[in-house]
Amino acid sequence: MKLIKNKYILPLIGFLAFLGFLDATYLTILHYKNAFPPCTITKGCETVLTSQFATIFGVPIALLGSLFYVSIIAVCLMFYHNSRKIFSNAIFFIAATGVIASILLFYIQLAILKNFCQYCVLSEIINLSIFFLSYSLFKKGKKKEEAKSS
Repeated sequence: MKLIKNKYILPLIGFLAFLGFLDATYLTILHYKNAFPPCTITKGCETVLTSQFATIFGVPIALLGSLFYVSIIAVCLMFYHNSRKIFSNAIFFIAATGVIASILLFYIQLAILKNFCQYCVLSEIINLSIFFLSYSLFKKGKKKEEAKSS
């Protein structure tokens, strides 16, 4: 039994990407304002967001996250308007890249910084969710391809 019907997967991915975009953009704005978000669930936001791991070559990780989510949304819109396999593959591979980055960033929070940023963890959960949903789309595309070649 399928937990989520196939027709809801793409809109759900788009919705999650939009939520992730809001989260990452919020952190990006705060970064450039030299401000910190209120940490109500965890107590390590400031530690995580000011660590050496919060930027890559001076670019905030949160900004990269915003760009990641925008790319997911853009490809979802392309797939919605033209259901070609290349778009479902692109969503999956972009999501796979995001989940690898999320696992690495979660490990940094857990093992190195020993602090958690609730906004970062939210983004990591969203990325993982997008990855599993996009895998479902990817797998569905593979099945259609196999059916056509039979």
